[in-house]
Amino acid sequence: MPQKGQHGSLVLRRKGLERCAGAWMPYWRYDVICLEWSLAEQVAERFDVELREVAWHVTPPGEAWQIVAPTVGHAWFDPHEVRQAAIARHGETGATCVECGVWRWMPMLFRSLPPLRIQPSLGHVDVAASPEWFGAGWKAFRQILLRRELAELIAAASPRDFKIRTVTFTAD
Repeated sequence: MPQKGQHGSLVLRRKGLERCAGAWMPYWRYDVICLEWSLAEQVAERFDVELREVAWHVTPPGEAWQIVAPTVGHAWFDPHEVRQAAIARHGETGATCVECGVWRWMPMLFRSLPPLRIQPSLGHVDVAASPEWFGAGWKAFRQILLRRELAELIAAASPRDFKIRTVTFTAD
């Protein structure tokens, strides 16, 4: 579990990446989206998002930027409904991090989760990360939502890696 928010640049290894192109999620980190520089410029011009330059361990395969997704709200999902979905999928719900005490649900695909009940509402953000954490072992991630126009731009740049899905909201 991360003990605090990200400070500074995301540092990546070049392994398997010949050049930066389009958009991607590095190392299967499901709450991190990286963009090659020209796509990052388009995103910066059109959307209100925080971008940070990606740092590399060795020679970079090109210039890349990370979209920093802020945590929005104090709950996105009904915990009872997530518990039922996790038990149905994994036979257990999750565990508390021994370091920080944060509850981490077993990994769940977004489409397997109950409808969103974001409290308080998202407002007018272009990108948001859930306050709930998911994952097992060393892999922990938050669910990410993008404004449709931003999602369309990213999916058009990397159609093999990103698909657009409409989410369901439940009003409370």
